Amino acid sequence: MTSTHVCGLFLDMLSELIKKRIIEKLGQPIRYPKDCNALAEDIYTKCKNRVSSSTLRRLLGFIKGDTSPRQHSLDLIANYLGHESYDELLETLAPQSKDTSPKITELNTKNLRKGDKFELAYKPDKNVIVQYLGKSEFKVLSSRNSQLLPDDIFKVHQVSLHHPLFILQITRKGEQTGKLVEAKVSGITDIRKII
Repeated sequence: MTSTHVCGLFLDMLSELIKKRIIEKLGQPIRYPKDCNALAEDIYTKCKNRVSSSTLRRLLGFIKGDTSPRQHSLDLIANYLGHESYDELLETLAPQSKDTSPKITELNTKNLRKGDKFELAYKPDKNVIVQYLGKSEFKVLSSRNSQLLPDDIFKVHQVSLHHPLFILQITRKGEQTGKLVEAKVSGITDIRKII
């Protein structure tokens, strides 16, 4: 599948990895908005719970949405894919330790140098510019539409394209605020090194 031929960045589209799993489960491609009708029926058949085809069209990027998806809809997608909740589904997407590609599809802190700067982008229209401090810590230099704020220091061992950003801990104004998951729905859509 590639619904990437549909233009525009839409609010809270599902990540390509989740879309791929949905297509595998459905057993047929989802190329057109009408294909979401078959998906809605298959979800009902397998989960005995309904999600509207218009919600699916929005989550799969066929139509523009102006609100975040309801947790119920995300949990139902996760149930369809064999998980108890959307959070559990996201856990299965947590990046594993592997850095085999020369492209920036993954930042593994084992391979970074202190001072390296990166821009991380995700939908809808969110991005952060971070600087690597060493010991798996990054400092947020700038932030747009993100829960992360400038001068936050967060700890993460790896950042992978199309995966949520699993932050182990954040230090904000000298206080630790705990774990955070950014790009929960779309996954990180772009990683760029800033020179």
